[in-house]
Amino acid sequence: METKIALLAYNFPHKKTQDFIFRLLVEGYKIDVIYAADAVKLNIPASSVKTKINHIGLVHPQIIAKQLNIDYKIIAHDSPELPNDIIKRGIDIGIISGARILKEPVINSFRLGIINYHPGIIPHARGLDALLWSIYNKQPLGVTAHLVDKRVDAGKILQINPIKIYKKDNIFDLSERLYEIQLEMLATSIEKTINKDFLILENYGAYNRKMPANLEEETMNQLPKYLEIFGE
Repeated sequence: METKIALLAYNFPHKKTQDFIFRLLVEGYKIDVIYAADAVKLNIPASSVKTKINHIGLVHPQIIAKQLNIDYKIIAHDSPELPNDIIKRGIDIGIISGARILKEPVINSFRLGIINYHPGIIPHARGLDALLWSIYNKQPLGVTAHLVDKRVDAGKILQINPIKIYKKDNIFDLSERLYEIQLEMLATSIEKTINKDFLILENYGAYNRKMPANLEEETMNQLPKYLEIFGE
């Protein structure tokens, strides 16, 4: 029986959403529906340092979905209607390409679970600014694919993939590599979910909040030393 997949995404041009759609199709997976949430204003202070590049030339996911004949539903991810729709469609797996913290009714409505790709190695780098906190705490960089539960950046661990680090890297190299490895992990994490091949940790570590501005600048000053330690 074919596994039914839903993509939880943002309802605006968004690189991760765009890339996840294309990569899933290339890997041979059919997307049954895209649940696209409108943008919301977050109560998080702006960063004092820039760690990601600004992308241009993105296509709105609704246009992509229309061209590829994928059902596209604009709905808030905390809407009480969403669990009913998931159950009605018989969706097995949810994949997050863009979402806020999900509530239990949504999490529990997927037969096999929701896969999230966290740009940090759990349990050492849970929460926000995983890249910066990993550098600050001198921890290796990598991505954790896990099945979401009511805790943030916890749940059942499907796989942890460290990234390669080179001595000549800059912060944008590290950020992009953390992103690109998520695309490489899509197919494997789906198969692990189907086969219920996961690990439950005894301790998921502390949750990191937004890094304060003074620590952001200190972290960037520490980057050359970090690259000397971890870089090839």
